[in-house]
Amino acid sequence: MDMPKSHDPEKIEEKWQEKWREWNIFQFDEDSSEPIFSIDTPPRYASGDIHMGHAKNYIEFDIVARAMRLLGNNVFFPVGYDDNGLPTERFVEEELGIKKEDVGRERFTEKCKETAENLEDKMTEIFDRVGMSWDWNTFYRTIDDRCTKLVQLSFLKLYEDGKLYRRDEPTLWCPYHQTSLAQATVEDKERNTKLNYIYFELEGGGQIEIATTRPELLPSCVAVFVNPEDERHEDLVGNNAKVPLFDHEVPIMGAEEVDPEFGSGIVMVCTFGDSTDVEMWKKYGLDLRISITEEGRMNDAAGRYEGLTIEEARESIIEDLKEEEIIFDQEDLHQTVGGCWRCETPVEFIPAKQWFVETLEHKDELIGQGEKVDWYPSYYKERYRDWVKNLKWDWCISRQRAYGIPFPVWYCQDCGSVIVADEGDLPIDPREGGQKGPEKCGECGSKNLRPEEDVMDTWMTSSLTPQIATKWKEDEEFFERMFPMTLRPQSHDIIRTWAFYTILKSYFHHDSLPWEDVMISGYVYTEEGVGMSSSKGTGISPKNIIEEHGADVLRYWAGGAGTGEDIIYQEKEVIRGNKVLRKLWNASRFVAMHLEDFDPSQRVELEIIDRWILTRLNDLIQECEEEYRNYDISKVRRKIENFFKNVFCDNYLEMVKHRLYEPEEFGERSRNAALYTLYQGLLACLKIFGPIIPHITEEIYQKLFRDFEGEKSLQTTEWPGIDGDLVDEEAKDLGELAKDVIEAIRRWKSDEGIPLNEELETVRVDTDPETEEKVKRVGEIIRGTIKVGELEFQGEKGPGESVKVQNQPLEINLVAGKN
Repeated sequence: MDMPKSHDPEKIEEKWQEKWREWNIFQFDEDSSEPIFSIDTPPRYASGDIHMGHAKNYIEFDIVARAMRLLGNNVFFPVGYDDNGLPTERFVEEELGIKKEDVGRERFTEKCKETAENLEDKMTEIFDRVGMSWDWNTFYRTIDDRCTKLVQLSFLKLYEDGKLYRRDEPTLWCPYHQTSLAQATVEDKERNTKLNYIYFELEGGGQIEIATTRPELLPSCVAVFVNPEDERHEDLVGNNAKVPLFDHEVPIMGAEEVDPEFGSGIVMVCTFGDSTDVEMWKKYGLDLRISITEEGRMNDAAGRYEGLTIEEARESIIEDLKEEEIIFDQEDLHQTVGGCWRCETPVEFIPAKQWFVETLEHKDELIGQGEKVDWYPSYYKERYRDWVKNLKWDWCISRQRAYGIPFPVWYCQDCGSVIVADEGDLPIDPREGGQKGPEKCGECGSKNLRPEEDVMDTWMTSSLTPQIATKWKEDEEFFERMFPMTLRPQSHDIIRTWAFYTILKSYFHHDSLPWEDVMISGYVYTEEGVGMSSSKGTGISPKNIIEEHGADVLRYWAGGAGTGEDIIYQEKEVIRGNKVLRKLWNASRFVAMHLEDFDPSQRVELEIIDRWILTRLNDLIQECEEEYRNYDISKVRRKIENFFKNVFCDNYLEMVKHRLYEPEEFGERSRNAALYTLYQGLLACLKIFGPIIPHITEEIYQKLFRDFEGEKSLQTTEWPGIDGDLVDEEAKDLGELAKDVIEAIRRWKSDEGIPLNEELETVRVDTDPETEEKVKRVGEIIRGTIKVGELEFQGEKGPGESVKVQNQPLEINLVAGKN
């Protein structure tokens, strides 16, 4: 069995990736009777860039897929790309410099599709290089006709069921991208600002003091509020105040919501500065004065500040207030504001007609659905529950963008009726001419119909990935068999979006969970503590690691991250896997040297130390199976690495070398028993390691085991198992005793400066009679391993130096004499 001194990762990895594709190793078998394990794979945004965080997360659930195949499941592992929506638009606009306004909507969306496909090719190359084992026969794009039809169908179902409505509402708005946002796509951002204390003149004379961080909203001020329980200001209720610089009068009202401790205890309400303004505006029926445009500039309501950006207006208004001595004080303030999750621009509230999915009325049911899911780690269930409990708004699904799934909706220009498409006409884009659609309004008969120009939130698509994968409304027999799915792998930052919206859609459409389990991945941070992000330029590409060290090294690093835990990227930790791969290769070369004439089908009589290692291996197999089933990959990696390095290589291999090299002294039976154990032990280690480092383990399997095992690939073998009659707890205890005695003598030799291969004439063991008998039973193992001429036993402590044997319940004194 010829194995080179070292393995060539690039050559090996490319070879086996091609072979696996050729053999259709990872294709889902619809005719199989094996239990189905299905993965609701995250469709990656078509950004073209994959950083180490992406690589880690995708490798994690690829490891799960490979492990579940090994554990006897028929694994359904679909693959898709999320190529519609803002990320793709943003790339086309910012990286390619192409604007919708310059080329028109149709040409712009064509360019988005073309760009997305090109970027997907780049990502596919990297995903293939890391060894992703998904089934390419299931491939989809979230903008393709099949997905568009399903998303539009979902919209129609929600509309028919009364779960959708359209309303003119103050809406979370990103001025940079000029589109509405959902609450889930707004993230808290920290910033330092000024709290400005401003005088308002009272009707009839006098002044009041108001504290605000947003003086640029003075033209939108519609009321002043005090807490009616605040004795300082209770007399103000019912009076009017004049807004400085803009001179319009607003009422002074009482509201328990006002915090007497904030600023002066008097607050202004503007339309709209924050969610509190929206709530107060609704509750008290206040006027509407809008001074900020969708582009984030001041409008004509701002008077001489019209056309300025929000920041420019803030600076200019503060300067004018100071000049007129209306600002009398300023304080530094650390503030948390909502920002767009894509560009971090502070969001505004802009009134607009939008489509919403009802969520607030169903919070209790949606929390209940989340409770039924098994979360890994379990504490992430709390994050889901807290998010749903604290929702303030229904899900806004309208986006004022060009590239995305169009609403299958028209509006009658005469009577205002909403007309939706027929299911049989889907997919449809009402914005384009020449497609099927209504000829006239069903209410008034008018033909004056206007298509909806907005597109749907991309989460309207992503929330249907289980239904897309399992062919809802396309192949009902397949859907009934496959839905709900088994596992959703995802990162913790999108629990509030992808997990929540998917649970919501599945509940509304099917009264069901979308999957049984959720496996959460953590973030990867740079050494400076910055979260990796392609859009922010903080991502580190995995390409260099793959090219210099191979995909298995990268995969080994990814397998070490705890489920749901954030980690800091350090290259030295990544390439540490080289040592493990090198040891695996070298140990396999050693075993290969001795398997030339070995027949593993023959049963042999095993010795104590063989049954020891196999019993230890049996424990490991059971533990790793449980960890794989619990998606705890890092524990599998830690346990198999510890066993392979410290037990199998550093101990068992050393314990049997004398039996392999000196059969004339120890006998062929003993040699064959050692070979049988090495064969079973190494094969089991390859299988447990395999999902994590599939390329090198496949190469070793092909060279050492394929001819014996018969299976053409390690990927199609079964999870390892040890025959029950070989599991021997007594041998396990004796083997541990032998190992500990050997390690004690090794330490003593090292301390004394004696080479480990130098033979000792005698080793005297001083212990109690019971332990002495146990040591005698493993005496030959100790002598052969540590190069000892003779073991002597005596009841009393003799002359010489005592050596403590660790891990044993009784103290054993070893007195060693050099030959």
